[in-house]
Amino acid sequence: MKIVQQSIQVIARETVGPEGEQAAFALACRRAQSNARKMAGTLGVRLLDCVDLEQESAAGQVCARARYAISPYRQWWLDVQFLIRSGRQSIHYVRKEVSTLLFRYRYASIKTAQPAPKSARRVLVAGHFSIPGGGGTFGDVQAQEVACQWLEEAGYHYDIASNGEDGVVGPALDAVDASLYDTLLFVCGPWYPERPIPAMLLEKFAHCRRIGLNLTVKEAGTAGFDFLIARDNPVELRADLAFARQMDSLPVVGVLLVDRQLAYGSRQRHAYVRQVFEDYIDSGLIVPVYLDTIIHGNQFGLKTSQAFESLLRKVDVLITNRLHGLVLGIKNDVPVVAVDAIEGGGKVTAQAAAMNWPVLLPVEELDVDRLHGAVTSCLGQRRKATLKAAQAGARGSILRTKKEFLDILRKQ
Repeated sequence: MKIVQQSIQVIARETVGPEGEQAAFALACRRAQSNARKMAGTLGVRLLDCVDLEQESAAGQVCARARYAISPYRQWWLDVQFLIRSGRQSIHYVRKEVSTLLFRYRYASIKTAQPAPKSARRVLVAGHFSIPGGGGTFGDVQAQEVACQWLEEAGYHYDIASNGEDGVVGPALDAVDASLYDTLLFVCGPWYPERPIPAMLLEKFAHCRRIGLNLTVKEAGTAGFDFLIARDNPVELRADLAFARQMDSLPVVGVLLVDRQLAYGSRQRHAYVRQVFEDYIDSGLIVPVYLDTIIHGNQFGLKTSQAFESLLRKVDVLITNRLHGLVLGIKNDVPVVAVDAIEGGGKVTAQAAAMNWPVLLPVEELDVDRLHGAVTSCLGQRRKATLKAAQAGARGSILRTKKEFLDILRKQ
């Protein structure tokens, strides 16, 4: 296993105070060393000597720029630590790595294609969205869509190679007949021509005009392509193509679920509510933001009510089967689709009535179409007036509760 010797650089800044510049520099050096220790710890290595230290001063500040040697580390050990920290996601990452390895061996067995006929004028568009386990991103796909639009404007026909994982429709890369194409276009992302899959891809399409577009490469030159328009390399920088892809907005919908309420016994229908919510999210009609009102062990890392409500205010609509989801949504000017998961109605139905909130779906009537219709109604022009009326009703109810409570306290 290869052992890599590394160093780490840290930069710390301090404002020059009454004690002077040297005192501020000493503070910056101590903070730099503390940050370096923490950084080395996260890498699973030991911090060794400071091998370089520079002092810079400007605009009332002192900067300590320090480089430390660290003990050698093994990449496989970093990968193991990453898998341990990722918990349930470990299976996903292992599957990704295995699928990439299997693709490498399968793709290596495919014979190199012969030159395409001169009449061929077809482009195969590929990217990280084409390689199983390659980890295509939304930005990769948007850059590909921009490139395909340009191909259409230039009068080219094209196919897009797909890994079947990243939402791109097209043939599998290892099922493509390379002889049908006269151009290979690899779009977006980092590009390392010395690695097995990029090297094989260049070889399989050696008969083609090979173009790299919107790529990050570490050296100047064409990186194995016949033509390269780099996103960034040592000699040029260009804006990423994803910037040119215009996307329509979708409603951002908060999703707040409780999975059981034992007090209701056999009247509970929470599993059905969750399934309908998940089917609706899978439709792609909304952007879900998952929320949780549980304090201890909050599954989304929210620590306080202030944090919860600050995030809640960012959504366009909230869908929930929790009473406090309904209450806190209306309180924060967020229209709520309240779903009562209890057959015959429970506390969510009662609270909607107490607040005069009209958007309530009993579980007996719940399906994806009704849920989408309710979300759409909450996005309409009348939602502000309806929210204000519900808030006014709630405030009036709270004042009555307060008066009754204080009356009780005054009694002997």
